[in-house]
Amino acid sequence: MDSRSWLRLVLSCAVCLTVSACGGGIASDNPNRIEQVVSFGDSLSDVGTYAYASGFGGGRYTTNPGLIAVQRIAAHYNVTLTPALTGGFGQPSVNQPNGFGYAQGGARVANPPNPGDATGDTGELQTPVTSQVAAYLAQHQRFNTHQLVLIQAGGNDVQDVYGAWVNAIQSGTDPATALTAVLPTATQVGNQLAGIVQTLLANGAKHVAVQNVPDLSKTPAGAAAEQQLPGSMQALQQITQALNTGLAAALPASTAVLQIDAYTFFNQTAANFQSLGFQYDGSNATQVACGPIPLPIPYAADSDSALFCSPSTYVAPNADQIYMFADAYHPSTHLQQLIAAYEMGLTDAWLGSQN
Repeated sequence: MDSRSWLRLVLSCAVCLTVSACGGGIASDNPNRIEQVVSFGDSLSDVGTYAYASGFGGGRYTTNPGLIAVQRIAAHYNVTLTPALTGGFGQPSVNQPNGFGYAQGGARVANPPNPGDATGDTGELQTPVTSQVAAYLAQHQRFNTHQLVLIQAGGNDVQDVYGAWVNAIQSGTDPATALTAVLPTATQVGNQLAGIVQTLLANGAKHVAVQNVPDLSKTPAGAAAEQQLPGSMQALQQITQALNTGLAAALPASTAVLQIDAYTFFNQTAANFQSLGFQYDGSNATQVACGPIPLPIPYAADSDSALFCSPSTYVAPNADQIYMFADAYHPSTHLQQLIAAYEMGLTDAWLGSQN
């Protein structure tokens, strides 16, 4: 699909989203009788695990109080998606029996929590997606035919692999040699994510939408990394591609699985950001919608995280609409809306084809 055709598609889907948000259009049709939405993943899908952040006006990894994409998708099917567990940042972990949003900020696909990781974070629980799915099965035993299961992860794994590449270079390894050495790890993570999809299907899931990893080189974090170490953007891009290739190669060929290409979506959005209503993309490390907020010392590393972003920290009154990114990694409210519109267009067509 060329750039102009893609742009028309996204804009038309955004119009459909606006209509459905007002209580009309395809939302009321609820293709294939979706009655519940279950979500697994990382910060891109975390609907409020870290309730501690709500005391600062935040709660999700975006320009709060804006909704994130999975919430919008759930609302499209007349479902409210809430966290399955709340805790972190020194608060006790509490299971929420009516919550089906299992995604947690900081989560890897399968690797264990990594407090004090490359971001310096010590507050997140970071329960890996493998354990998120295990928690669902322990609580609910199986999936059912009237559920839409959304799953995405891998961005934090990409950062871990990138960190290994940087460490190798600092130890004297040639950058190209170091990159060749770490790419298989990224591919393995993609295989692991596909394995989780297999687990979902084996336990009764009939509608699984799996999203690959966006191009992290197109984020403000990617721009910052390039400034610190030239070649970082290319490395991030190749690591992400290796993970996505591993995912695509190992995913089951099943009509019960929808593959969502977030990588291409983000690249096309970045190439057309002004036409989509943004003034700032992710090409500059400082082009983010949210300013820092003072936090207690144990969590000071999160002071510039979108988790704690609120209108009081916006760098401009309409920052949630004119910036692509809330912080160095996470989409703004406007970008979340476009992501949701794009994914809902794909999901509706997929579910409709199964009727």
